[in-house]
Amino acid sequence: MEASSAAIDCDLCPRALAQVETTANEEFLSWNRFRIVQDRKKADVILLFSGNPYLGDYLTRDGPDTRPLYIDGVILTVIDPHTGKVLWADSRRWGSWRIVPATKDLIDEFRGEIETQVRRWTVDDIVRCKDAPAYQTFAFTTPEEALAKVELGVDRVANVPDRLTVSSPSVPDFCRRAQLVVGLDNKIVGFEVLTSHAETLDVGDVLEQADQFEFTSHKDTQSQRVHFAAQTKDKKILIEYDMQGRQSILSRVSYSY
Repeated sequence: MEASSAAIDCDLCPRALAQVETTANEEFLSWNRFRIVQDRKKADVILLFSGNPYLGDYLTRDGPDTRPLYIDGVILTVIDPHTGKVLWADSRRWGSWRIVPATKDLIDEFRGEIETQVRRWTVDDIVRCKDAPAYQTFAFTTPEEALAKVELGVDRVANVPDRLTVSSPSVPDFCRRAQLVVGLDNKIVGFEVLTSHAETLDVGDVLEQADQFEFTSHKDTQSQRVHFAAQTKDKKILIEYDMQGRQSILSRVSYSY
């Protein structure tokens, strides 16, 4: 659920299974949920397609699978590249002549599993964090004063002098993992909630309350990625998205005091 990049590997894919890798690349690029990378060491997950069941030895074996192979379907195993652990797996034994539709069906099932587990927030969830007393107590204090509030779980962020982590069980669910933002005058000027692929806020929900927001967008000249932002008219809340194709990815929400 946290992964943002993936590497596709077709393990011992001769004859009919040779269609798997092309089909998988097309389907995952169309889904646009994962950034597909070629270097497996840089992937958050490995998407292993095979004809034989996975033995848990992705990190330890020397070379491809050497077991005898009878092609009667395809198996998709999602693997943690750091541990070799299976995160998700299923198969389709539809015969060697139906490898392509079997591959597509496996990916559709995996996609469904992912999308049903995404935490879906509302605009009201986001707004509710703005006046959380536990975070308002940090307004315009110094980092040293904030660190003294040990009951609120404040700590420094390594190598990031203008951020402090904060975690309080008394704030709304959406903003329980946040970072305090230190301004140029060494005073805390707000806080940010960092999100993941495991949670989202539908852009449509924001647009339904368009009278409360001002909207901007820009394109990064280097990465060519499009970014979209909605800021409340009082400048207190900034909601930011990364656009991947037609898909909007909630990237962060910032609050100003």
